[in-house]
Amino acid sequence: MSLSFLSQPILWGLFAASIPVIIHLLNRRRFRIVDWAATSFLLKASRESRGKKKLKHILILICRTLAIFALIFAVARPLLGGFLGSGSGSVNTVILVLDRSASMETKAESGAPSYREAVITRVSQAVEKMGSPRLLLIDSASGDIQEVPSPDALPELSTTFATDTQADIPTLLTKAIDYIDETNPGQTEIWLASDMQRGDWRPTDSRWNAVRSGLESLPNETKLRVLSSGSELAQNIAMELVASRRVEDNLFLDLKLTRSNGDGTSTVPITYSLKGARSAERVTMNGQELRFQKRLPLSAADVDGSGWVGIPSDNNPRDNSVFFAFGGKEPVQSWIVSEKPSGNTANYLRKAAAPDGFERYSSEIIALTQTTKIDWSTASLIVWQAQIPTGAVAAQLQEFATSGGSVIFFPPEKPSNNIIFGTSWGLIQEAPADEYFINGSWIKDDGPWRNSLSDQKMPIDQVRGVKRCSIQGDGTSLAEWDDGSPLLYRQLQGLGTAIFINTLPNDRWSNLEFVALHLVAVQRLLEKGTDRLHSGYRAIAGSEKAKLRGDEIRDRLDAFEDYEPALGSYRAGVYRLGERVIAVNRPAAENSPLRVNEEALDTLLEGTSYSLFESTKDDNNLVSPVWWAFLIAVLFFLLAEAILCLQPKLTGPPSLSTSKTSPAS
Repeated sequence: MSLSFLSQPILWGLFAASIPVIIHLLNRRRFRIVDWAATSFLLKASRESRGKKKLKHILILICRTLAIFALIFAVARPLLGGFLGSGSGSVNTVILVLDRSASMETKAESGAPSYREAVITRVSQAVEKMGSPRLLLIDSASGDIQEVPSPDALPELSTTFATDTQADIPTLLTKAIDYIDETNPGQTEIWLASDMQRGDWRPTDSRWNAVRSGLESLPNETKLRVLSSGSELAQNIAMELVASRRVEDNLFLDLKLTRSNGDGTSTVPITYSLKGARSAERVTMNGQELRFQKRLPLSAADVDGSGWVGIPSDNNPRDNSVFFAFGGKEPVQSWIVSEKPSGNTANYLRKAAAPDGFERYSSEIIALTQTTKIDWSTASLIVWQAQIPTGAVAAQLQEFATSGGSVIFFPPEKPSNNIIFGTSWGLIQEAPADEYFINGSWIKDDGPWRNSLSDQKMPIDQVRGVKRCSIQGDGTSLAEWDDGSPLLYRQLQGLGTAIFINTLPNDRWSNLEFVALHLVAVQRLLEKGTDRLHSGYRAIAGSEKAKLRGDEIRDRLDAFEDYEPALGSYRAGVYRLGERVIAVNRPAAENSPLRVNEEALDTLLEGTSYSLFESTKDDNNLVSPVWWAFLIAVLFFLLAEAILCLQPKLTGPPSLSTSKTSPAS
């Protein structure tokens, strides 16, 4: 807790507390001491009580001085609270940077207000107690700066309502800094209200260097106050739609549940709504995350449709549902670029991309000189078993991956030094006679060879190779040979993925074709690449895709919750925007329980004089006026001074009787 004052200049009046002392000293100089023999016996009698009188006079002087101190403090309008730093003066402008991300809707406990609601109430009360300085709002959803007419109006503004968006704290702070630089609004404080969600703060973003420089360049009286929700996480389960795709007459939903804390076993009821028809099931969570797939059957007449998936409401109702939309059946196209289009390797790869019996799956084998035939706009997967391309073809391949397409590279018989995605092939290595390259370690929960959703592991430990090609680059090794060299290697490119496997699925190189791991990799990358084509039905809350274009009219199609037009592009749901139908969901980063702690915050704001206030459910006020306590202190000191000034009752020998005596006596 710290004490601050709204009227700091009045504190100069504390010098008035020296007035009683000055008067006391002047009074001592008014009298001249003269020795008088007749009073010498009186001095001896009073010498014993002189110490008590001196102490009494000192106490009276202290009471008068403290009474003036308390009166000056009361007039200076003191505020008590940890949010405002010690010595804060009168503030002209408060800029509230409000995090309206989905994670801000978390409640500390059932029945309590969300953190967003609580912080808005507290800020409104604090600004009013500070004398209602000018209040500006920068909300994370719109990013606009607006003036709030009065603190009481803050909770009623639509720009403070709940959203399903993600915040960008570096951008918001930059806007506040730029506003102060451009307008010079006087003594200003920036109040940043956030739940410290890691995805919103983006601690690895290089823009923090500019934010620190901007804060340091502001006038000295500008203060940054960070109002945090605290480090304690509430119990909560968040649902995420990883992917959705239609395969023939089935809709497959890849779903993920994330628990904020706790690793025990729990059963979670799940409700599915498809075109108004509902079904339910229960899943069991063992640990912090659970990923599973749900198949929803469709009829041949289902040309398009939409729906949602939900779990029971908990401490954050904004992350308990996801939405999906789908269209008609679409072909799944892949291309095999091979150095030997008629060879066995190319045929194995074609069968892996378009297995027999999958009518909508098609795969075409072409030579390196025939890449102009590729329709990049409809392709889901490119399998490249040839020299790494350069020039225009390499640029097309990189653009394809950036847009969400999948690319998988297998080594050519004679690799070159060409580089793509920061990676190139190295030397071809052959195992000694009668020996094999054997698999070492691999990552079981990531990449195209990850365990299945039922946690069944892939037969990677059965891989044997007699020939391999080294991989050179700075990507991620997802599977390795026993000597530590990469077997399965990944480079991320925009929304897409590039995978390198350094051996071929034929018996002259390895047994990949026998253990079918090339099939697993191709099919999983095909799913990921196909998801790019279905992304036309999906959007992230607050993104440009979720906003109206031109003369479009927004209409909400699902009945999950009431539609609020002012929050249309910021709320999850299924919407018709003109001719478009999109399912809007919150960003996946909002489901993460990771938070920016105080140590990380010190690093991000290093060199700035910020202050941190961690709110708890028991804190109802950011600041509290305490002038009344100092007025009570004034009365107390004045009363004490009056009591000390009272003269004691005189005592002495009994008085002589005044009654008359009779003549007889």
